[in-house]
Amino acid sequence: MAFNIWRITDEKAGHDSQSIGLCNAIERLKACERFDIASEPVLSSYKNLLLKQFPSGQGLPDPDIIIGAGHSTHLPMLCAKRARGGKTMVLMQPGLPLSFFDVCIIPKHDQPAHKENVITTYGAINPIKFNESKSAGIGLILIGGPSRHYYWNNEAILSQITQIVTNSADIHWTIADSPRTPKTTLTGIADLANVDVLNFAETTSKTVREFIFKAGNIWVSKDSVSMIYESLSSGAAVGLLDLEQKNDNRISDAINNLINNEQLTSFEMWKNTNKLIPASLNFKEADRCASILLERGFLG
Repeated sequence: MAFNIWRITDEKAGHDSQSIGLCNAIERLKACERFDIASEPVLSSYKNLLLKQFPSGQGLPDPDIIIGAGHSTHLPMLCAKRARGGKTMVLMQPGLPLSFFDVCIIPKHDQPAHKENVITTYGAINPIKFNESKSAGIGLILIGGPSRHYYWNNEAILSQITQIVTNSADIHWTIADSPRTPKTTLTGIADLANVDVLNFAETTSKTVREFIFKAGNIWVSKDSVSMIYESLSSGAAVGLLDLEQKNDNRISDAINNLINNEQLTSFEMWKNTNKLIPASLNFKEADRCASILLERGFLG
């Protein structure tokens, strides 16, 4: 008998990355079929919850599990369960009570309550697979931009990139920007040797993730939290391009803890050795969560 996953999506890239990551990890453990369903407006969800119906699932086989990331997926998940059954698995700190969901998979930096239905993770789950055969000669530099937690400094970022590329001549570097990256950031690297540029407007997230999977050495600007965890998940040695912190918060605290525990290499640490420290932990969080779900009987 088929094992069916309903993945409720708000179609936001970051949230889809999380839910697809968990679905892929589950699919590596057992045969299943996934159905992607767009989340519905709040008013429609309240109506459907009251009437014990879920029109978006019409014609689909009943779900065994219902997965969602993003606040707008939470009510539709509950509607789906009330109408058609299945276990709900939310991939973030929900705005609704934790007890409303069968499983809550929440990053440690969100400091979730200690509950039987809560699984904590290092960062958000993502679809990056761990690569046992990284290439030491391939390097990747991932650049973010202005954020709530760090001050952006073009001059400092360009200076750090120049030092890294100049002192790692044996590595071929690819530099990828993001939608948040100021247009002026990449103009300063045009003359650097042994460097390719991936402009976000001319590539896809799939291509960037292929580079993350292959690269043995990855640098990420401190503001790009999701990219930091994706890089760690791939098994790469990961360094951080330094930016001035705006204030103490749970995100910066989590990143600083990873530096202090030598899971990440700060730029200042790298300057002493010109080497990135490989993480001692395996950040296979999607696979670990899928294994926990299997052990707890949620996967049949």
